[in-house]
Amino acid sequence: MEKINFKILFVIILIFGAILGWRDFGEKILPKKSSYFQKLGIKKEQVRTISLSQQGKNLELKKEGEIWKIKGKKAKETEVNELFGVLFPQNPPQIVAKTSSRHSQMGVDENGATKIKINGEKEIWLGKSNGGGNYLRFPGSDEVWLVAGSWFSPSFDFSNWVDKTIISLDSQKLKKIDWRSPPRARLYQKKENSWWEGEKKVEDKVIEPAVSELSLLNADEALEDQWPTGYSSVPKATLEIEWEGGSEKLEFFAGKDKYLVKRNSDGQGFLISSQVAQKFLNL
Repeated sequence: MEKINFKILFVIILIFGAILGWRDFGEKILPKKSSYFQKLGIKKEQVRTISLSQQGKNLELKKEGEIWKIKGKKAKETEVNELFGVLFPQNPPQIVAKTSSRHSQMGVDENGATKIKINGEKEIWLGKSNGGGNYLRFPGSDEVWLVAGSWFSPSFDFSNWVDKTIISLDSQKLKKIDWRSPPRARLYQKKENSWWEGEKKVEDKVIEPAVSELSLLNADEALEDQWPTGYSSVPKATLEIEWEGGSEKLEFFAGKDKYLVKRNSDGQGFLISSQVAQKFLNL
């Protein structure tokens, strides 16, 4: 009986020692959960909407499926990733102030901060960026956090947030280019790795500049709602293209210094330089 009691006592001592050892050592080798993320109270993958506001300016991003959109248009990934990099940084932010004395200087006061609301509920205020990173503050708390290595300054310009990619495709998969600039028209089709117009083979130098540009056609500016004045109401040229798995039609409207391009699949308008447009206007 004494041996059994001794064994029980020995096990209890081992368990007690293990608990004390874990408190002293285990917590040091496992990272503590940042109090910033505890206050934020939401994980990155749970975010579905983000709204930003500052002195009467507003902007809202919505996630549809796996794509972030602004006003129904695909948002620019780089801009969205920069925003998430501030809100959900890889290295947890550190508290750099505990009073309100420098809130205005840091840009996290009522008037200076960009107010960010996540999923319509959780709010956090984004301040200025200094040489070390961005300042953040939760409304109702004087504590100011520093996101090291971040220099994000949000814009409220629609064109800055929307994806300016007009078309992105593999030029090798192009099958047909139907070009029209009344009264002229051209229909090019790809056969056995060569371009043909009817029964006539087309030289590469004629069509390659446009084919190359179509592989990734980006705009200088994406239009929000109303189209700017100073552009013709009748397209200078139309370009219908087909590729393996898809098709698109573009309309080119002449302006003084640039061309307005309308993408027919969704009606989105873009502005491109005259130099880029010329590659499609003389096919």
